[in-house]
Amino acid sequence: MQHSSQQVAVFDDRPFFERALAHGVRTGIIDQSRLDSILNEAAKGMVQIAEFFGTQYLRPNIEEARVRIVNLVSLFLEQHSGGDLEVAAHSLRDSTFLSHSRGGSEMIKRLWAMPEDASYGILVRQSQKEFLAEWSMRRSLAEYQRTFEQRLDYQLAISAGLWFAENLGMPASAVSTVAVESIIRTAILVHMSGTGHAAVPNAAGLIALIERIRRKGVPAKGRKQLTAVFKDLPAAYLAVARRELERVEKEDLPRILDVSEPIHRLIRELEPLYFLRDFGPEDASLFDAAVSEDWQKITGGKTDDNSLLTIFICLAAGVPARTALGKAAARALIRKIRDEGFQRQSVLGFIRACAPYEMQDDLEALWRDFLADAEEVLRDTSDGTLSEAIAFLSENCVVV
Repeated sequence: MQHSSQQVAVFDDRPFFERALAHGVRTGIIDQSRLDSILNEAAKGMVQIAEFFGTQYLRPNIEEARVRIVNLVSLFLEQHSGGDLEVAAHSLRDSTFLSHSRGGSEMIKRLWAMPEDASYGILVRQSQKEFLAEWSMRRSLAEYQRTFEQRLDYQLAISAGLWFAENLGMPASAVSTVAVESIIRTAILVHMSGTGHAAVPNAAGLIALIERIRRKGVPAKGRKQLTAVFKDLPAAYLAVARRELERVEKEDLPRILDVSEPIHRLIRELEPLYFLRDFGPEDASLFDAAVSEDWQKITGGKTDDNSLLTIFICLAAGVPARTALGKAAARALIRKIRDEGFQRQSVLGFIRACAPYEMQDDLEALWRDFLADAEEVLRDTSDGTLSEAIAFLSENCVVV
């Protein structure tokens, strides 16, 4: 039974570039002259990469540069050949080796430029050089494609969220840091309530909307209004909007219409999921009673920065909030952050939902200042023993 070169490649663990090059030499697509040219270009490219990320004069840097350039070429080749070794070999014959390396680099830069979550207005992000350093050490095209699709979904969600904000009369320039799903969710509830003037509500306005739907249900006028908005929505945003509509209908509406659920508890739990304007002291009093109990329960009454940052880093890592971490728990948390990244909005949502109003601005500033350094230190994969990451957590959080 005959197998194609692509089928055989499935069982070959070498980088895709090496497989394509070997196939090209074996089949005569790449002759000795072209092979010599590829080797010369590769040597030149390795020196350039070593110098960019460190220095060309240390052997470990050169060896690391060899891995990087092979990964970059492999990434570009496999993507653009569709995994076909024959097509890839012809590409190596017809185009320079360094053009393939640059192609892989551009793919990673394009990924870096895309949003890493569905948040709008986040100022802290990994530098392009750090991102290139991390991704040029990865070999998997499948991982790149998964991440690209995920970030494309985030990009669409952000664009959709800003469209809905403008639909409610709030230009993108007036939208600050926010999870964009909350904007879409708010717009859906506003239109669904059938109010004459659709606008982004403040805290009091959200409560009024919820109480109105609880009393009267969703009016036919509201359904009609929402249908009209979805008809005007650009087709690219429909999937994102329908996802949030389903959440409102399956998760929020049943609770809003359930008169047995206390309104104060409902408001406290739904408010962080929605986008509000002008949240001021007059609105804060509506939430204070619900907020104080949860804040005290989670913080244990501690107000020092180190304990609060420990809670925040736990939330950002997607683990239960604690005011202190053991060494083993701290190591597990660092590894989880390196694998999955930071869930920034979990922290900001917690502050908005649970912290006393007068503390919220200071707590958000505390978290953002900490996150700027945490991004660099905790996600630094060169710290293989985690010693620098543990030292950073011990200095800023509570590690016992």
